[in-house]
Amino acid sequence: MRISFARPSEAPLVGTVAVGLGRRRQARAAFAALDPDGRLLGALKQAGFTGDAGEVELFLAPRPPLDALIAVGLGGRKSPGPGRLRRIGGALLDAFDESGAVNALAALDLPPEMAAELAYGVRLKSYRPLRQYRTRLDPDDEDDRPPVLEAVTITTDDPDRAQALFDARDAVAQGVFLARDLTDEPANVLGPDEFVARARQLESLGVEVTVLDETAIAAAGLGLLAAVGRGSARPPRLVLLRWRGCTEPPLVLVGKGITFDSGGITIKADDDEMELMKADMAGAAAVIGAVRAIAGRKACAHVVGVLALAENMPSGRAQRPGDVWVSASGLTVEVIDTDAEGRLVLADALAYAARTLAPRAMVDIATLTGTVEEVLGDFYAGLYANDDRLAKRLLTLGKAEAEPLWRLPITESCDEDIKSDIADLRNCSWGEVPDNDDAARFLWHFVPPDLPWAHIDMAGKEFADEDDPLCPESATGFGVRLFDALAGG
Repeated sequence: MRISFARPSEAPLVGTVAVGLGRRRQARAAFAALDPDGRLLGALKQAGFTGDAGEVELFLAPRPPLDALIAVGLGGRKSPGPGRLRRIGGALLDAFDESGAVNALAALDLPPEMAAELAYGVRLKSYRPLRQYRTRLDPDDEDDRPPVLEAVTITTDDPDRAQALFDARDAVAQGVFLARDLTDEPANVLGPDEFVARARQLESLGVEVTVLDETAIAAAGLGLLAAVGRGSARPPRLVLLRWRGCTEPPLVLVGKGITFDSGGITIKADDDEMELMKADMAGAAAVIGAVRAIAGRKACAHVVGVLALAENMPSGRAQRPGDVWVSASGLTVEVIDTDAEGRLVLADALAYAARTLAPRAMVDIATLTGTVEEVLGDFYAGLYANDDRLAKRLLTLGKAEAEPLWRLPITESCDEDIKSDIADLRNCSWGEVPDNDDAARFLWHFVPPDLPWAHIDMAGKEFADEDDPLCPESATGFGVRLFDALAGG
């Protein structure tokens, strides 16, 4: 779908048109031109439309030369902020789709900065879930009908400026779409090597891609990552994605990439919706999506993404409860439960990154624990950090990017839970303390104390259960926008 910008004088009010109204239905110029006798305004009043920011009302076949008119609430005197404009854009996309338009005009006459944010919301909501595995579609199911919208034009007094601003945001949207696609891929299609192949595609954007195979993983001492991947016929990989947009020390983003999680020998129960465990790599998807976004907009930033990729399967070679492995940091770990594998691959990736990449800060993200959903519900992802400044920045950016976080404490008392009788640590406890706290404290042991570090437990955020303003009912790509904003540049 094409998104472009035009001056109001260059965009005739014909076909499918969206027009803006302020609070209490204060008509903007385009609406007033289309409603000289006030009939449409009366219809809006009857429909209960008030003009509050984000409100949308669709009229089909209102009067020639219009095929459809969409009234958009822009709120009061205070201009809507970026987040609200993006949500308005998402709502507009839904209305354009409902109208059946092929081409649509958003005659909102916005300043270029606001027009670009609105267009960003349109783009984010325009994502279509994977369809290549469908051989038959139900024409009576609206979700099965392919979209017909091909182009959206947004009016502004400075189209060139709006286009330049939107191009950078569109690069971020492409990173979000990549993360959504990867998260939704079936595990028989996307294993560690297939994930590597997708990472290699970023080289065309100037990203340096380094891959450690099982031999290099062993040579680097990544004993925990190797152990998790032992049970699968598809060996583990560690992938480094480096964008050198400046010369400062890198921001390192680490993602858990378990391409399928059966639980291993400690196999998951039959009520655990195991088919969704294809998405246990959503953390790695967020990282590759963020690097794609950062490289796509040519950011003045130095960022390294680290993907810890493995498939957690039971077999005669799989790790067992009670096994002890040596980690990349040199600490030994007793495996209590092979279904607590995510913290193992993250621990090795964090220790390796801290040792070899000299980061200025490091943030990891993972669908790590079910208990974080019980603690926070489905609105927030859990945030743990050893640095207040980094935590505050992530909280602020998470709110701005509609990827909200809630900070939880890294608790020293958890050390009793993860204390092993025969090794330095054990990977879990299943005691009275929520497992998300134990997992965060476990990871804390693999990060140098003077390195700013944060851990994001995004379990439950990988799929949208219902349409939200910026995402259809699909994989979310959670974390991409947050990490892109954190990188800056």
